[in-house]
Amino acid sequence: MESINEIKRIIRKKTESYKREIIGVWETKCLYNPIQNGRTFNCKFIIVQTREGQGCAYSNTIEYNTDYLLSLVDKDCIDYNFDDKALEVAYYDSLSKIIDYGFPKKKMILHGSSIEKLIKRSEIIVQEAERLIGRLDKKKVLNVGVVGNIIYQFLEKNCEVFGSDFDPAIIGSKLFDKTTIQHGKKTIDLIKKVDIAVVTGMTITTETLDEIINTCKQFNTKLIVFAETGANLGQYYVNHGVDCFLSESFPFYIFNGDSYIDIISRK
Repeated sequence: MESINEIKRIIRKKTESYKREIIGVWETKCLYNPIQNGRTFNCKFIIVQTREGQGCAYSNTIEYNTDYLLSLVDKDCIDYNFDDKALEVAYYDSLSKIIDYGFPKKKMILHGSSIEKLIKRSEIIVQEAERLIGRLDKKKVLNVGVVGNIIYQFLEKNCEVFGSDFDPAIIGSKLFDKTTIQHGKKTIDLIKKVDIAVVTGMTITTETLDEIINTCKQFNTKLIVFAETGANLGQYYVNHGVDCFLSESFPFYIFNGDSYIDIISRK
């Protein structure tokens, strides 16, 4: 994936080896379905902490080997051949706050329960979509990496909403009797037909975001990325074509209490 290789080159140039040393790794199993309007998220996220910062990525790896993770602690892993893409993304994410192209950033604090924050986060995404393409009535919207409440909020705005995902549990299902969830392999074709795509940061880990960005540019489709995976990469990806990057740093909205979103967009 070209973007990850370029991010690696930038990090190598701008950081010292000491700052790149891993000082902590956490893996967390996530089973989450707050308002039963989508699917139960059954996944894992991994957090990597370096002396420079902290990064995160959602992972499809079923189990991590503890001895393998332990072998990474106290090491500068910039030249390490990671055998897990999510772990690699989380590592580079932990070092990426140094990447700054000067794009405006607005910080928002979400308060309350995970359900309250899920609704608020979806509202923020819809507001950013309105800023990018104007009135949403009858506009075509694609949600890549399906979140039921995001689809619901756009349907409430009278949008024609499409969804794509790689989760076999929801492919072919119809949300709210209106939006049929299509296989993730159809994402690129769908992008060509919509006004705006709303994409999860896990597309960084699945190595599909570069192609999504290029297709959006070619077909004049606006692009919002909402990222727990790769939350520190907003400046980089806005510089490379994302219209709006919503970075949600750990702890995410799925935990009660306060969580934080940075909205990064072009000038």
